[in-house]
Amino acid sequence: MTVHPLRLVVLTRNLDSGRFGTAVTRWFARAVERADEFKLDLIDLSVVPPVELPRRIADADAVVIVTAEYNHAYPGDVKTAIDAVRRPWYAKPVGFVVYGGRSGGLRAAEQLRLVFGELHAVTIRDSLGFREEDFDDGEPTDPTTAHAAAAMLRQLAWWARSLRDARANTPYPE
Repeated sequence: MTVHPLRLVVLTRNLDSGRFGTAVTRWFARAVERADEFKLDLIDLSVVPPVELPRRIADADAVVIVTAEYNHAYPGDVKTAIDAVRRPWYAKPVGFVVYGGRSGGLRAAEQLRLVFGELHAVTIRDSLGFREEDFDDGEPTDPTTAHAAAAMLRQLAWWARSLRDARANTPYPE
């Protein structure tokens, strides 16, 4: 039996060089590429036209949102992108890699969990959160971070396979 790789969308806001979010996103993308289970589809919201989002999310088996925390929440352009998709989120696993402030972005992740619950998505319990001082030269300074990322990706893969099979066997009820 051939096992096809899971399609993982990593959705981020902006990959301009010199930004902390770019370092976090590129590091996480490398972690995804090391995971044999996934085929990466990186979406930069500053470049990808909004009209493409529903199709790319529908084609994905799972999604990871990489975003900053601003004012104890997540940015408006992330909310706009999420709302532009709607139905393709149903029964889709979603993980979070967040950054910023004292909380390392975790307040943004907690608010996103509420939004994705309303969209019938399944959020992964474990997330990754970073402050700027947690990175040096594009890499996390804590040696356990790679293990945490791998664990989150394993959980995401389990949910992605389970929900992909469930959606294929029984359409999600509306």
